[in-house]
Amino acid sequence: MLAEISINITAKALQQTFSYSIPAGMKVRAGSRVLVPFGSRKEEGIVLSIHEDTEAATRTFTLKPILAVLSDQVGFREEMIQTALWISQYYLCSLADALRLFMIEKKGISQRTCVEAVPDAVALDGAEALVLDYVSRHSHVEKKTLEKHFAPDVLAGLYSRQVLRDYLYQQNNVADKLETWLSFDHADTEGTLKRSPRQAELLQALAQSEPQPVSTWVQKGYSHDLIRHLCAHGFARLTEKPSRTVNFTHALAADTPWQLTEEQQAAVETIQRDQGGKTYLLHGVTGSGKTEIYMKLTADVLARGGQVLVLVPEIALTGQIVRCFVRRFGNDAVVMHSQLSKGERRNNWLRMANGESHICIGARSAVFTAFHNLGLIIVDEEHDSSYKQDDVPRYHTVEVARRRAAYYGCPVILGSATPSVGDYYKALQGEYVLITLRERVLHRPLPDVAVVDMREELARGNRNVLSDAMVALLTETLQKKQQAIILLNRRGFSTFVMCRKCGYVVKCNTCDVAMVYHKNQHRLRCHYCDAEKDVPLVCPSCGSKYIKFFGTGTEKVEEQLQLQFPQARIARLDQDTKARKNSGDRIIEAFRREEYDILLGTQMVAKGHDFANVSAVGILSADSLLNLPVYWAGERTFQLLTQAAGRAGRGDIPGKVVMQTYAPEHYVIQCAQKQDYQAFYEQEIAYRQELLYPPFHQLLKIVIVDENEKTLWETGNTLALLLQTWKKESASDTAIIGPFVDIIKKVRNKYRIVLLVKGKDLTEAKAFIREHAEFRRPGVLLDVDSAG
Repeated sequence: MLAEISINITAKALQQTFSYSIPAGMKVRAGSRVLVPFGSRKEEGIVLSIHEDTEAATRTFTLKPILAVLSDQVGFREEMIQTALWISQYYLCSLADALRLFMIEKKGISQRTCVEAVPDAVALDGAEALVLDYVSRHSHVEKKTLEKHFAPDVLAGLYSRQVLRDYLYQQNNVADKLETWLSFDHADTEGTLKRSPRQAELLQALAQSEPQPVSTWVQKGYSHDLIRHLCAHGFARLTEKPSRTVNFTHALAADTPWQLTEEQQAAVETIQRDQGGKTYLLHGVTGSGKTEIYMKLTADVLARGGQVLVLVPEIALTGQIVRCFVRRFGNDAVVMHSQLSKGERRNNWLRMANGESHICIGARSAVFTAFHNLGLIIVDEEHDSSYKQDDVPRYHTVEVARRRAAYYGCPVILGSATPSVGDYYKALQGEYVLITLRERVLHRPLPDVAVVDMREELARGNRNVLSDAMVALLTETLQKKQQAIILLNRRGFSTFVMCRKCGYVVKCNTCDVAMVYHKNQHRLRCHYCDAEKDVPLVCPSCGSKYIKFFGTGTEKVEEQLQLQFPQARIARLDQDTKARKNSGDRIIEAFRREEYDILLGTQMVAKGHDFANVSAVGILSADSLLNLPVYWAGERTFQLLTQAAGRAGRGDIPGKVVMQTYAPEHYVIQCAQKQDYQAFYEQEIAYRQELLYPPFHQLLKIVIVDENEKTLWETGNTLALLLQTWKKESASDTAIIGPFVDIIKKVRNKYRIVLLVKGKDLTEAKAFIREHAEFRRPGVLLDVDSAG
């Protein structure tokens, strides 16, 4: 038998797979991670398929054998391999990069060097003795580290005499965390337990309940000895399962399904009639009860023994939706996101792969979880830009979800109050099924939105961050013991520091961006590379003392709110305050418990939260995204403003919103004020069609990065010439734009330029790029379906 194997290394030039023979008796299956000889090295490989060697009799050479099985990942299925193959082709990445998305342990093996026992007869010269001393002091040393410090001939001599030996280590090999479960086996029909009333009591309780962890029964007062005796009699049995990492059922009261509105019921019935796994765009205004629809359909899938994947855009949102699902379905949910420990992630993966859990809730990476019997995928807030991965492979979560759902023949629900323009267009064209919820539950009104022209505030002499209308709204809200959310999509205290005499702006040493002043640490920080600087006392350029802080971030607004409302309890939620694990979730839940009066933050405060006591929302710098030189600026602005406004008035208290802007006449601001998605879409889609932007044309963005600016432009011009030549020879109507300087010219000491490939169908262009090694040079980044 032969195994088709992808070598698990990051080399971009390595696109093909390799065949290896399987030694007799070795147990290998698709998804196994194996050690194979590769050139002069040993490397980790991932088995894609196994087939008979039909060419053995005619082959003129001998295939190399697999050396060892490193791990056998449970739940790795053919569907996952096929999806990885599609990702590598569609998103122009290596197959190894795509396969690693589905792996529990992301890193592979590491080759390290150790000192063997040195025989007395072995003579060592001075250079060799230095090598042995270095390795002995560092226990296990990466082979590549030795090659940086010592001459190749010295190392080769030590290896040849077996003084130095290579060893291969599996990295991130996380042991399973198991917990023991107790379950009923059979009744005591012969009265064996008459003299053990406590055991009989436990047996009766077991007979009337589902299997539960032993720890649960111990908490109820049954000792470990009692449980062991019951199992020894054969009336109960113990089994081991991966431990649960979402376990707070005891803290949550169970709820019952709501009576669905007519719109909700119609939506549920439409999806229940699904045949073959269609994609449904659930467009419902904020507060229309999309989550209740999700849970009703989840109940149907669970009743059939299926599993459900629920995707949310922010890790901070998982806690809220997990609580909703746990209240309804008990502790049958697991969470998958990047802030879990390796052990937690592995346990949750195994629970879904083995069918022990049926609901998986998580952020973007959860789409790669293993499933036993997937029956439904839900993508909440489907419009959110965080569903697009910004690192290799640059996939879009919605497209991967649809690909996996197609294999299982299950429906996909894309839910949003502000759908992406591209997805709404697909729904109108019939590619998706459009379902609309026009009213909030219980006929609650949408919030009243007031737009404040900050130019008029300045004319009246108000130079504060908060307008008079904003102050009045917050004053009224606090007096009524209600809560408010304030959105400002900029963190830090001041957004830049400038010399008023010569105009010098303090920039990052390695990035072409202004550094942001963080008052809490009294430091300047780059939000691209996290570099920090001291605040200058004098201008580094002209020596002037006229250093001034400009712009406003969340720290500054927090300070002004505390001065304006000294009695208010204020929480700030941004990247700085949620840096620690689960800190964002703790802030949100404390606000839900009304431990804070005002929640101030960046865009994460506008994403899908449901707080019954929030009656007021304030939006600062509502037009901050509108001037970005990207085609999606209007769409992102409308989505952010509408979503933020939708946090108000979701309970029994009517909502009010104050939106501060310097561009009140802009159609995006006007549509957001009216919360009129249809009007916004009609203007936005006309603009997209006129300029041939998505969804009318596809975009492939090629970013070239290099520390040497001359080399950078040489590479960019070479790639542009290749594409222009292909365009001419193939008579393609695809547009090749650039190269031109990226929005940020330099990040982390590397200059950046961009090439755009734009056309109705980029299949042929992608095939050309895939075949040419020039596009796999170091520093060439390919972003398919780019946001521009």
